Amino acid sequence: MKIYLLLILLFSTLFSYSQDDLLEALKQEQDTLKPEKISYTFKAIKLINANTIETTKKKTLDFRITHRFGNMKIGEAEGQHTLWGIENASNIRFSFDYGVTDKLSIGIGRSKVSEHIDGNVKYRFLEQKVKGLPISAAYFTNAAFSAIANIPGNEFANRWSYTHQLIIASKITRGISLEILPTLVHRNYIYTQVVNTENGSIDKHDLFALGFAGRFKLSNRFALVADYFIPFSDFRTSSNGYYHPLGIGIEIETGGHVFHVNYTNSAGIIENDYIPSTTSSWGNGEYKSGFNISRVFSF
Repeated sequence: MKIYLLLILLFSTLFSYSQDDLLEALKQEQDTLKPEKISYTFKAIKLINANTIETTKKKTLDFRITHRFGNMKIGEAEGQHTLWGIENASNIRFSFDYGVTDKLSIGIGRSKVSEHIDGNVKYRFLEQKVKGLPISAAYFTNAAFSAIANIPGNEFANRWSYTHQLIIASKITRGISLEILPTLVHRNYIYTQVVNTENGSIDKHDLFALGFAGRFKLSNRFALVADYFIPFSDFRTSSNGYYHPLGIGIEIETGGHVFHVNYTNSAGIIENDYIPSTTSSWGNGEYKSGFNISRVFSF
């Protein structure tokens, strides 16, 4: 009887171990079948002007300073007297973005241009996989309030503007990330009395634009970045004093900091400013040096 009991106990133990091994093997097999997510398509939530697909991680706060100097005007007396724009700050923005979840972030900011106070939400609803889905996608929206002393009509509603943006991105290789950004900007107030003398068009409350952005990795710490937006508006032509915002720069990663040194013809930093109101031309030397720097804090 003791022998039988010993055999039963031994068999039960072996069965238990083999069952655990089988379950662990099945789990590992299932894990290998799960499509692996692509991470760090971009290293920051913003490039130069454009948003990226990235959201602030859960329970972290991204504090960001974005600075635009004045027009460089290289080769002209104006440029020399302003130290190529460094003495003139065309725009400064301070912002805080907080990760509610790994896919949802909220933020606030304050800009010098139009004294804009803005709030934004970004939600990433698609994630690129190693095998399978080749893109990531996010929705971004903001509302900006202009706090300047005098506003046309002195109406509260005239101080507001809004942005809706779809961000579609793909990490093509380990060193190349690209994205496209269909964008709608709505402004409650526009100067309807101003007419484009070239084609007779006037400004409109809704302005559609298409943005492009890219990151090209040079090393583990350095990358080239660029973004470009095309507003679709008959009113916004070069003959009427409007230009497409273009930015190019270098990204430097140093531990908890991501630092961008850039050049752009846009003084505006938020979409509500740079998409409808870029009036500086690269061809006329009206590009500005600037930088974006962020520091992430975990809670």
